[in-house]
Amino acid sequence: MRAASVLGLCAALLVTGTATSAAAFCRTTTCGPGQCTPSADCDYCLEGGKPLFWASRCVSFSVHQAGSPLRGIDFETARNTIAGSYARWMAVDCGGGNGPSLQVYDYGAVSCNRQEYNQRVGNSNIWMFRDDYWPYVGAASTLALTTITFNVKTGEIFDADVEVNSLQNSITVGDTGVQADLDSIVTHEAGHFLGLSHSCDTDATMYASYKVGQIGLRTLEPDDVAGICALFPPGSERPCSSEPRHGFSSDCCSPRSLCDRTQKDSSSCGAAATGAEGQSSPWWLLGALGLAAASLGRRRRR
Repeated sequence: MRAASVLGLCAALLVTGTATSAAAFCRTTTCGPGQCTPSADCDYCLEGGKPLFWASRCVSFSVHQAGSPLRGIDFETARNTIAGSYARWMAVDCGGGNGPSLQVYDYGAVSCNRQEYNQRVGNSNIWMFRDDYWPYVGAASTLALTTITFNVKTGEIFDADVEVNSLQNSITVGDTGVQADLDSIVTHEAGHFLGLSHSCDTDATMYASYKVGQIGLRTLEPDDVAGICALFPPGSERPCSSEPRHGFSSDCCSPRSLCDRTQKDSSSCGAAATGAEGQSSPWWLLGALGLAAASLGRRRRR
């Protein structure tokens, strides 16, 4: 069966403002602009679309080979921090000592530092730092952005790329002199990568905001655990294939004229929807999920 339409969904982690307390995780869905209505329980939960999912119980990630020279974060540090965030999600107890039915594979360094999905050639699910430019709105408040490419008819995820805004934010590692904590950022973004949307639980790691200097997002709360266990319940017998769709590639697709790429609008986060085998489909644009910067940050109960 040929691939149906795909579109990109962008999920941003933003520098924080205050918020009201609410509970319940949300799954990211296929909802396009104006297609779905927010749930009565949480504005981030949209009713009417199909939930996104990885078809395989195995997925992979890669990290751009340069790391972030601007912030003094080398490849190995970035890789270990990102790998640790996935391990944190996979180590939760879904009941009876059983963890989520998902395995995450580290495919190492890649040379491509571009968010893209190719329908004909190899891909990689890339984590990358933006030291030189941030091409999206809200640069002053956005810490990171996850773009997911998926089948709009079924919700199957084809590709996920994460961009960290290291240009506009003082990204730090470790427990001293903490600014924008890399470990906290990537743990949140890994949740998006796996299929979770933002949560209305203000204590959850998947809540949409972060206060500079905090390290609380490094650990997962009960709402996060409930979310990942719902996405990947123990005992799944789905096939395991960690290789990216159409095979693994360390390089960006070139020449670009031959590639089916996810494209972004200059004023909002979105993507072009392309049909099976390159047939034309309408454009869809989705705004970045998140909360604008404010003077006060929320306090996490620890």
